[in-house]
Amino acid sequence: MSSANNAFTASEFPLALFSLGLPLTLAAFSLSGYNAPANLAEIIATGMAVLGLLMEMLRGKKHNNAPLWLKAGIPALLITWISFNNFAPLASPLLEHLPLLMESRPLLFLLISALWLSIFPPPTPKQISFWASWLAGLICIEFCCLFFLLHQPGAPNLFGMQAINGPILLAGLCATLHNPEENRINCLIILAGIFCSLGRDAILGAVLILLIFDSKGIVKKFLLVLCLFFFNYLSLQMQDMTFINRQNLPAYWLWLNILELFAHKPELLFSGFSLTIPLPLNVPAYLWTIWHGQQHVWTGSGIYLFHILPFWLHLLTAWGLAGPCFVAAACISLYRRYPSNMMSGLMIAIIICGLFCPLLYSPASALFLFPTFIAATKPEIQSFRFE
Repeated sequence: MSSANNAFTASEFPLALFSLGLPLTLAAFSLSGYNAPANLAEIIATGMAVLGLLMEMLRGKKHNNAPLWLKAGIPALLITWISFNNFAPLASPLLEHLPLLMESRPLLFLLISALWLSIFPPPTPKQISFWASWLAGLICIEFCCLFFLLHQPGAPNLFGMQAINGPILLAGLCATLHNPEENRINCLIILAGIFCSLGRDAILGAVLILLIFDSKGIVKKFLLVLCLFFFNYLSLQMQDMTFINRQNLPAYWLWLNILELFAHKPELLFSGFSLTIPLPLNVPAYLWTIWHGQQHVWTGSGIYLFHILPFWLHLLTAWGLAGPCFVAAACISLYRRYPSNMMSGLMIAIIICGLFCPLLYSPASALFLFPTFIAATKPEIQSFRFE
């Protein structure tokens, strides 16, 4: 793991926060026997927003010699802690608008990223891959402990859900496509972390990205495909050779049933479902426990759009065909405006991971992906293109 700078810079702070800080916090809660707060990532994102606002207000003031992070960091921690502990009941009148607020999450996370990047320059690809390699290293360590020390084969989840970590690792892998010779070590670590995560969508995305943009020579391509089949077989073996991952059962069930709803009412493909009315679906009994583990609510409250985790399915259900088409058009526009291997790799990651991951609807992955996309628009990145 190697970073472009010896000193930690403020540009990297959001990357470090969600690729290392959040996973380590989740692991600390788990190892201590306590359940982490269900909204831990949202709390951290709120703290980051408060910190950004305070730093913007205090920037340029020279009334004392204290560093900016100290002048803004301690008040930001206090404001966030006091707000979540004392002012939460005051937000109860907003509950009736909760579906609308939840649907605006990608915009809120984009605004937080824009605020931070208005104060500090965008991170470099080296910094992005550096922090993603730390998360990959943690996943590799857990994988080795499960398989070789504890002899309890299973998908690593101590440092967070694969649906959140997978897009972060793929974003780091895409960052290594810029100056690939200088990023070879980080690329190998991130690739190992993706394989050890046993997430089939992330593994498929990583292999496709490297086959198209990086791997040269028949031997490297053969090894990549061999690893793809081996780790997919390993994940299937842990599930008694069933293709469907148990944790993905709610996502499969939502895909099948929502598409069936569209088949019965095709006019909804143009308008989408209402944000404020529960979907006409009932979670089957065999999914209740998994559903509660992922949503932190039981099924009696109904299924709202913010319960739909897969990114592409969420867009389709909320906005009809206009949602996926708008995102696809934005991606095509970005690539035409800022063409590079890194941007192309990010597009592949979004397409594949969006089938089962929340992506921009999750604070952890959104606040890592947005700076990565912005970094990919820098002029020096565009000189690295697949020919």
